Amino acid sequence: MKTKSIFKNLTVAVLVLAIISCQKDGFAPSTVVEVTSLYQLAYGSSTNDRTYLADRIAGNAPPKFAEVVSKWKRFSGSTYYPTVESIVATPSYCQTSMDGTGTWANSTSPVVNPNTAGACNTQSMNSLSWIYLTSPDRLFNIQNTAYYNGFFSSLKFETYISETVVSSAGTDDDAIGVSIAVYVDPNTLDVHTLSAYRTQGGFPAPNQGWGILYKLNGSVVQTFDNKSVGGVNPSGSGLGDGQGWNGRNSNIRIERTENIVKAYASPWGTGGIAEAIDESSLIQLDLSDPLNGLTMFLGAQSYGYESLSQAQATFSDLSFQTPLVNTDPDYLFDLRDNLVYSKKASGIGYELVPGAKALDILGYPRIITNIETQNEFSINSSTSYNQL
Repeated sequence: MKTKSIFKNLTVAVLVLAIISCQKDGFAPSTVVEVTSLYQLAYGSSTNDRTYLADRIAGNAPPKFAEVVSKWKRFSGSTYYPTVESIVATPSYCQTSMDGTGTWANSTSPVVNPNTAGACNTQSMNSLSWIYLTSPDRLFNIQNTAYYNGFFSSLKFETYISETVVSSAGTDDDAIGVSIAVYVDPNTLDVHTLSAYRTQGGFPAPNQGWGILYKLNGSVVQTFDNKSVGGVNPSGSGLGDGQGWNGRNSNIRIERTENIVKAYASPWGTGGIAEAIDESSLIQLDLSDPLNGLTMFLGAQSYGYESLSQAQATFSDLSFQTPLVNTDPDYLFDLRDNLVYSKKASGIGYELVPGAKALDILGYPRIITNIETQNEFSINSSTSYNQL
């Protein structure tokens, strides 16, 4: 199955107060016009941003998920990490080098294997073990994590459709899933997650293999449904073949339309090919129903990927779409040089908009995020900005 870049079909509707005049020489600060539903990308002064901008102007493909996953926020157990840089490995000797297969090298003092050593199965190491691998493209976590852990997008969405194939080569029987919505309380930094999980029966919920969990700081508060979609194979049990995941996979599909969440899964597949979604697997929730206790997830929230106690948790064939699918933005904003580029009539590449000033058009004060690179910028005035 061909892997999709998660950002190739990702767009966002934004409201921009564009300062535009009717002068034929381009934009000038005379008339305020509302421009809606534009998918726009802004670039700063870093070397990477200059390369991304040049590639976009030339009509080349945007960066893949592999280049932006390090910008997402992370959680593990009761700990929230706003940036990857904020994660401090505990114990520090566990954070060695990681090779191209997502495997940590042995530490030297003391000599331990960070991939399997109990001393290294900590919240921080669980979070640091996420990596994006290629050939084929996939998300991966080598550790048999002791905590519910994962990472989630900086951008937030209220309506979207996502799919991912979850799998593991390990013979454990635990949990791999997706974050339907993640809400971080701005006052307490408590992390609320609404997550759809596939298991091979290794946990109390969903021990039948498919369900949705509401968790607070890594502790399950409520389980919504717990059903079988293709049975389970608990390790060492008399159920199924007793081999856990053992190379099995399942496709998870999430459809969120404002307050309504629909989650589907496919029966277990093997050999890298996922089965078709089983419509009878549907779990539907209304976030606005007070009886569900999920009102903190109302409005646009982050999405992401998670695992618990399943070594070699793998996510492939990633797809994320909003209703306004547009693989190319209408405009590129060069914050460093205060320039604007518009899409060429040919549909390939971009050209300079004479007289347009990026900082004026985007408006200030405001914070914007480039949805392809996940870089955030604070626009402070018509002449200044800074990267966050």
